[in-house]
Amino acid sequence: MLFLLNDRVVDVELPELRLARRWRTLGCGDPHSLRARDAVEFARSIIDQAETDHTALDYETVLDIGALIIAKTGANAVQFVPRLTGPSEPRLSSIQPDALEAFRALGEGRDAQRLNRAWSWSAA
Repeated sequence: MLFLLNDRVVDVELPELRLARRWRTLGCGDPHSLRARDAVEFARSIIDQAETDHTALDYETVLDIGALIIAKTGANAVQFVPRLTGPSEPRLSSIQPDALEAFRALGEGRDAQRLNRAWSWSAA
């Protein structure tokens, strides 16, 4: 399943199975006891920390966050919008698979400005 995290599109194969295998590595706690809101808050903490540290998330972490968000919310896209103060604001969405394929064709995150414009349009 294609998943959009900010400006990166990844293919998360069998999200529930991936989450069941990798939740300890991810550090989110037992996924069976997580509510959707808790999953989003956990993902936000990882994204915000990477932003604070000025580091990019590695591919496996993006896949793990995708599996978590898909499994717990059903959304196939999330954008964490930075705020001037406080934590980022999560925006979850369900985007048509062909639109995600188009986002991936924009360069799989290499053309973030174009992707962010397209994301803003699709989330409206």
